[in-house]
Amino acid sequence: MTQRSEQLVLDYLSEVGLVLHGRMSARERTAFLAELRSRIDARRAAAEVDGPEAVRGILRGLGSPEDLVEREIAGRDLDIEDTELIPPRPRHADRPPPPWRGGPSRGLMSLVEGPRQTDIHVTGRRADRAERAARNAGSRSGPPGAVALVRRHPAEAAALGLMLLTVPWSLNLAYLWVLGAVLVVLSRVWSAVDKWVGVGLPLVSCLVGMALWSGEAEFVDQYVQESLAATGVVGLAVGSLVGVVYLYPRARRSAGAEERRARE
Repeated sequence: MTQRSEQLVLDYLSEVGLVLHGRMSARERTAFLAELRSRIDARRAAAEVDGPEAVRGILRGLGSPEDLVEREIAGRDLDIEDTELIPPRPRHADRPPPPWRGGPSRGLMSLVEGPRQTDIHVTGRRADRAERAARNAGSRSGPPGAVALVRRHPAEAAALGLMLLTVPWSLNLAYLWVLGAVLVVLSRVWSAVDKWVGVGLPLVSCLVGMALWSGEAEFVDQYVQESLAATGVVGLAVGSLVGVVYLYPRARRSAGAEERRARE
């Protein structure tokens, strides 16, 4: 039994568990998954070689998780006394999709709503353990996080690179931050909260830096120009560095997940 073979089984059981939500009670799901795991283990024991390809063949023989559930639980009576039974259709399912999925456009604010705001993730303890195991396995066998990020999310990697170029404020590259901010706002990887932090924090930091300027100016526009060049860029650099530190691990996790799916 190899780690890769075991991970394939855990991923399959996790997907079956997700399909079972709303169709079985917690006790019924546990019993069904335990029985399914026993059947898979029996077939693996009977196979000549217990490798990833043999496991994939066993899982293909069972069918997709949706087909398996439809085939084997059709007509079963649910345990209506189990209070953990999840409704078959959550309230969020009726929410309109974002513009890039064919939903209505609500103007500029629609750009800062990440695509995953309407995703619904329902996972149990068994699925959580399988997801953590897959993440750990991928971190050991996959490419470095920065390489995976550049390969899978080049726009997000470019945004982080542009923001990093504004950190050494003596180079006078603060204008590059605007390009990085646009890429962050248009990203489909970061959520709305991530975008507000990644873009809003440097702006607030820049305003604070401008407010701390100790010079004097006769007119408002003169004050803005001189304070921005003197201390505002310093605040922008500090805020950009914090924003990159906040955004990078989130983009790296998304890229790592796509790398694992591609290897499967």
